[in-house]
Amino acid sequence: MLRIGTLGSSRISAPALIEPADSVPEVTVAAVAARDLARAEAYALRHGLERAYGSYEELLADPDIDAVYNPLPNSLHGPWTLRAIEAGKHVLCEKPFASNADEAAQVARAASASGLVVMEAMHYRYHPLIQRLTEVVGELGPVRHIQAWTSFAIFATALTPRSGSVGCAVLPIAVIFHAEIPG
Repeated sequence: MLRIGTLGSSRISAPALIEPADSVPEVTVAAVAARDLARAEAYALRHGLERAYGSYEELLADPDIDAVYNPLPNSLHGPWTLRAIEAGKHVLCEKPFASNADEAAQVARAASASGLVVMEAMHYRYHPLIQRLTEVVGELGPVRHIQAWTSFAIFATALTPRSGSVGCAVLPIAVIFHAEIPG
């Protein structure tokens, strides 16, 4: 049984981790950590999690937790992913994986040296639609040309910096369109 703890009591954790994990018998989301124990306890109760911690450090120190999900503000992704690796935990980190190329390289080196699985939460890679699309493309023969369009609403709140971070939409969009993290 893979036991996962989530760093923070974010809104994204339920649809991105807790609900999908319910359909995988070998996985359980067992704990949540927040900067406020009462908040973590309320979140754990609401989502049926066994344990709640009043700090991220406490969750990382729990020997019964195998992996962590990191949905913290963007500016905290790199630092807390590194701390989770140091604690011997596998990591699923929300996008963006890091705030800049140097931080991403540092996380990649630490992950490689640790032998742990450390991934950015690019969920589409494992979606059944993408898996089927890959099969169909393979059946059709070599790809000669791809053309695609994408559009999405960007609300002002997505562009508002919080905790020293650019908004949650900016870096993933930059990576999609420029294949690199700006700055």
